[in-house]
Amino acid sequence: MGLFDSFKKKKKEVKIDFNLNELKVGFMVDYFMQTWEVKKVYLYDWGNNIETREYLIDSGKETYYLHIEDDDKLKCSLSQKIELRDIDPGLAVQITSQDDAPQQIVFEGITYHRVSSGQGYCGEEGDNDEDYSNFVNWMFENENDFISIDRWGEEEFSAAKGSFVKEIEFSNILPK
Repeated sequence: MGLFDSFKKKKKEVKIDFNLNELKVGFMVDYFMQTWEVKKVYLYDWGNNIETREYLIDSGKETYYLHIEDDDKLKCSLSQKIELRDIDPGLAVQITSQDDAPQQIVFEGITYHRVSSGQGYCGEEGDNDEDYSNFVNWMFENENDFISIDRWGEEEFSAAKGSFVKEIEFSNILPK
């Protein structure tokens, strides 16, 4: 060590290799020959130390939700919002009256079977825990796709249709 080495500033290493679990608002990512910008980050707490992340990504032409579950390896899915009444106009009433979703649903002529249900909390990254919302989720799948139905409170619902994707399909993850 030289006499003046202690006065030299250490160079800050710049991270250039990000993975999908490290996305933040403003990050850019390439998928399916398009560049997408992360607009929002949602955090899900499913209890029992199970947490997942969801990113609202936008290409300027389309918007998707990229859901990431890190269970030894990343399990990724892409989905878009759909209207619950487009699945079945009476589905909200049925779920509310029975306090449960059916075992199968039909959407656009395709049958989806219920594979799971769970309760959790969701909030935007940066929110306080008090701002997280409680919800119930039902997941329906067929051979290729899935439909997710969420119940927020007593009578508010959201639904999404999507498919599972591979982490390797995403590239060039960079901060804006």
